[in-house]
Amino acid sequence: MTSLSAMNRYIVLVCGLNIRSQNRITLRQQQEALEELGSEVLARPVEDKGSYVVSSPHAASTVCELVLEALRRKVPALEIQGAAVAAPAALGAALSKLCGLLASRYGQDFEPRDHGIKIGKDTWRAGLAVPLYPDALPPPRTLEHETKNALIFGWMPGAVLVAKRQAPGIHWGTVVNDPARRLTRREHLLDLELTSRSANILKELVHRSESLTAHPTA
Repeated sequence: MTSLSAMNRYIVLVCGLNIRSQNRITLRQQQEALEELGSEVLARPVEDKGSYVVSSPHAASTVCELVLEALRRKVPALEIQGAAVAAPAALGAALSKLCGLLASRYGQDFEPRDHGIKIGKDTWRAGLAVPLYPDALPPPRTLEHETKNALIFGWMPGAVLVAKRQAPGIHWGTVVNDPARRLTRREHLLDLELTSRSANILKELVHRSESLTAHPTA
């Protein structure tokens, strides 16, 4: 049996689970699907939209295939476009860069505890958009791009730095993925599919990656 210290650590973000009424799979079903992989993939989920910290002896490509196949076996009706598979250190560095940038730009209007930003009368929430495996982002870039509901601040290795306006009906999904995708296409002629999460969820995943020692049982 492979020792835990020799295993690879990943953050896996499945694209498109539990978005409104689409691709419904409960958190318990996700846990059961991953538990059926046994020692090949030891995973802990954060919330219910396919956000996992994973420890596995396998390479990223195999981990991605195993996770997606397990979910589809559990709920055959799922339509999953893919998943991002990222190193916890890379996403941790992107989160640190994002917080530093927002603190510098917005000062007291940025709250690092919950990654909230006050802009006028609106509250925004910061996060990251990550390319689906095996795609990669171009070299790091800082820029400013704003739409009605999204802010793009540039990208680091592994993640686009983003925020979305907090309001009913405005979800991470296309609100930040589409403008981030259009920017990379415009600036570098890259056509990337992305999946996004709030910084709070990603911060918890990075934290859990540091202490993943056993398969979850609850």
